[in-house]
Order: sequence, then structure tokens, then C-alpha cells
Amino acid sequence: MALNIDRFRLGDWLVDPSLSRVTNGDKVVHLEPRAMEVLVFLACRPGELVRKQDLIDQVWKVEVVAPGSLTGVIAQLRTALHDDSSDPQYIETIHTRGYRIIATVVQEGTDPRPPYLDRRMKPAEGEKPEAFTDEAQAIRQTHRSITASEPTAEAEIGLLQTIDRARAKGEERAELRAATRLAGLWKDQGKIGEAQKLLQPIVAGFSEGIDTLPLLEAKALLWDICNHTHKT
Repeated sequence: MALNIDRFRLGDWLVDPSLSRVTNGDKVVHLEPRAMEVLVFLACRPGELVRKQDLIDQVWKVEVVAPGSLTGVIAQLRTALHDDSSDPQYIETIHTRGYRIIATVVQEGTDPRPPYLDRRMKPAEGEKPEAFTDEAQAIRQTHRSITASEPTAEAEIGLLQTIDRARAKGEERAELRAATRLAGLWKDQGKIGEAQKLLQPIVAGFSEGIDTLPLLEAKALLWDICNHTHKT
């Protein structure tokens, strides 16, 4: 399997697929090719559940795989990344279903543009595909006007209360929208760490629809926040 992807950062680690290695400061760990392929496949879908069978189909490309092959590779990755399955920081196990990357993924040496904003969503009948791309590009600009007309302190309190109410009721989309607004406000105030801590787990756990507009907006803002973090 050959994934066309350059070096990228996964949390504190720099991943170099071409050399099949991960580095963190003076720590250098070489991975087996198959383990690197699994890592790249997961990293291309940060925060998204990747089913076990999808990993097997894409990496092993055979109908029958020896029991424990995938779990063995995941264990190898966790060892390399110094990750703990009971308190994961990089790879989370979704019981009986699959795995997902929960660390920040940032492309190395590229313009900070989220890869999911380049995806061509399927247009409705009679609609031009270009409209979806233009819409996705525009989403990244929306957070700049967040709470512009509200006093900052009152806006923060109101958004925090909205997040708490939505979370208590299990209303994921309302929670995501309020968290995106608040994270955008904090980012503009320079509270980068607080913004990332708030928004990242909500984006990672969102399950009401892949690449719906609220999720695209949140992902775009989170990408900007994470990129800012790596630049500072």
C-alpha cells in the first residue's frame, strides 16, 4: 500500500513515512512498514473511527488475516509512541469496533489548510460540485466574526452555559456549535491552549454526521488553532 503523504506531526511526534520512523526530540523509533501504513491510514482520518475490517482491507489486502495481527501492530505503535491503552494520548481503542487517532495531526511544511476542506462532497442533483468547494473554503473564515457584537465576558459565560446544557441533554450539534464559537473567541484572545483543550475532544467525539457543515467549521478552526500552537 502506498499512501501519498509527506511528513506530519502526530502530537509530539514527527512521523516520516518515507523513512518508516517517528521522532520526538532525540528519540528515534523505526517502525515496520505495515505498522507505518496503519499509522498513516489512521492519521489521515484524525478523530474518526476506523473499523478493524477497513484497516485489514486497506493494509493487508487479503481476505484472511492471522488472529491478533492487527492488535499486534497497534501494540507496536503504542510502544513506539509511548502510548498507554488504558489512558491513550494517540490511539484510542473503540471496543469491538476499531481505532481512532485522538492526538493532533498537522501536516509538516505545508500551508495550514485542513485536508478535509479539499474533499469534494457529493453535490445534490443539479448542483455544481464547485459550490461545495467554495463553501468549504469560506467556512474557515466564519470564526473571525464570532461574538463580535457581544461583550466578551458575557459571551463566554453564555457559551459555557450553552455547552453545559447541550452536553447534559446529549445534543451534540448544539454543543459543537457553542464550543466552536467559544474556541474561536478564545483563539482571538490568544488563549490557544484553552481553545484547543475545549474543542478537540468535542470534535473527536462528534457522531451526528461526517463532514456536515458544523463539523467542517469546527475542524477548520481546530486546524488553525493546532497550527498556531506548533508555530509558537
